[in-house]
Amino acid sequence: MLERKWKLFAVVGFVGLLVYAGYALFSQGNIVQPYVSFEEAKKMTGTVRVAVFIDQKTRTYDHETGALEFMAKDHEGTVCKVRLNPNFVPPAGFEQTPAAVVIGRYRNGVFEADRMFLKCPSKYEGMKETAGKVEKR
Repeated sequence: MLERKWKLFAVVGFVGLLVYAGYALFSQGNIVQPYVSFEEAKKMTGTVRVAVFIDQKTRTYDHETGALEFMAKDHEGTVCKVRLNPNFVPPAGFEQTPAAVVIGRYRNGVFEADRMFLKCPSKYEGMKETAGKVEKR
């Protein structure tokens, strides 16, 4: 009797997992966001993720909106201005990190990021950037 209950529980759990996976992959809510370049983001209408290298020297705050703005370079070497949603506080360590993932959409020549995740700075120690590519030293 107890074994039968566990089998039923396992089947229900597996079916639930399949339903969630199908929803995540095929929903219009864009639960699974792809990593794209800035050029690809220009062509897309939904929310996307772009892995970027941050130019910390260009970091400014828009005094009208309170949004953090900076220039960033994607993995293809394309440079674009990124504007972080003023309601989102940048993660701790933002000033020290060379790389991040910005999540948002491209509008009017600016990538408007709703969220941002930082990459671990130690991962990029000993690397140099040349002609838009990152190489080990």
